[in-house]
Amino acid sequence: MIAPTIHPFDLVSRVLSERLRGRTASDDLQALLRAQSVDWNRVIGHASTDYALPAFAAALRELDLIRLLDEELGAFLQTVHAANLERNGELGRELSTAVRILNRLGIEPILLKGAIRLVDGLYPDDGWRMMRDLDLLVPKAALASATKAFEKADYEPCGSDGEFRRPDGVCQIDLHTEPFRGSRSIPLLRMIDIEDKAQPVTFGEARAWLPSLEHQVVHLIGHSQIRHFGHIFGRVSLSNRLEAAALVCWGRSELDWHAVMTHFYSAEFRRPLLSFLLALSDGSWCTVSMTDRIDLVTALQKRRIALQARSKALSYIGSWLGVWMSVLGDQVERSDTGERRAISNLKRLISERGVTASLARTLRGRRRHLLHALPYLSCLFLY
Repeated sequence: MIAPTIHPFDLVSRVLSERLRGRTASDDLQALLRAQSVDWNRVIGHASTDYALPAFAAALRELDLIRLLDEELGAFLQTVHAANLERNGELGRELSTAVRILNRLGIEPILLKGAIRLVDGLYPDDGWRMMRDLDLLVPKAALASATKAFEKADYEPCGSDGEFRRPDGVCQIDLHTEPFRGSRSIPLLRMIDIEDKAQPVTFGEARAWLPSLEHQVVHLIGHSQIRHFGHIFGRVSLSNRLEAAALVCWGRSELDWHAVMTHFYSAEFRRPLLSFLLALSDGSWCTVSMTDRIDLVTALQKRRIALQARSKALSYIGSWLGVWMSVLGDQVERSDTGERRAISNLKRLISERGVTASLARTLRGRRRHLLHALPYLSCLFLY
């Protein structure tokens, strides 16, 4: 008899969701991990691609499941978590340094995304969440003085306005004046909304503010599904499912889902919200009580997200298209000497000798790949 197989997405989801509910693994999960049919190379690759590998390793350890794995595999997973724990310790020190620079100007920033996790203790330890940079929300009127203070402290500008990094720093510091960019997504959540419900936090000698649980969930879903086009491409990553479910299961207060829904409905982003919440039921992450009717398009989007989570090809295409669309969005939104940067870049590109013919040859050679993108671009109506 052939042993049943389980997709890597389902295995990782099962481990993480059981840890969210407690510290004892079910008999079914233990039997599943013992099965010879598990392709651990694919499981590790899937968790890593979705930035959930350290959390997966930590959950296996805390559920006492590492003992069921091959010794070398178990040691590897523990090393991954330990390395991420060490890196996040360095990020925590980087955050403290950056916030103290702002404090000396009388600015107490609001922490966003991963920076929150370094101080709020949501996860069992700081090694669960992977993060790339640190995002801080500051008043628009204070951005110029904050920029000068960072430059005086030997931080170097990198990328766009408000982005800095020390020569020996471990990550980039991003200063924002609003939680979202873009005229359409800004109404979803404004800085003034966050300030109204934020709570003060002190870590070391640094002082900052934490958004309410409601606003953290709004920003998480809005950032992943709207800002980075997750909804268009039918993608809800393991890391985003975990973060949302952790806020629901481990948050220090009960989440007001009515308030969350009001943000999205008022900004006319009903479907991105409902699709994300329905995705949380795929893998039993958590259950959200929804009184709103699920229309046919939203039901189809739920199915599309589930299929893409289990398809290597669709996931790959969706991820990279999302990245490139996000980069394009940045180009369009940001100005370069009073002109949209995407327009100025296009003018410079076209003015170069021979570039038009080169682009034409490239597009002809890549038309097969462009056809793969068309189904995703046709899903713009899903909002």
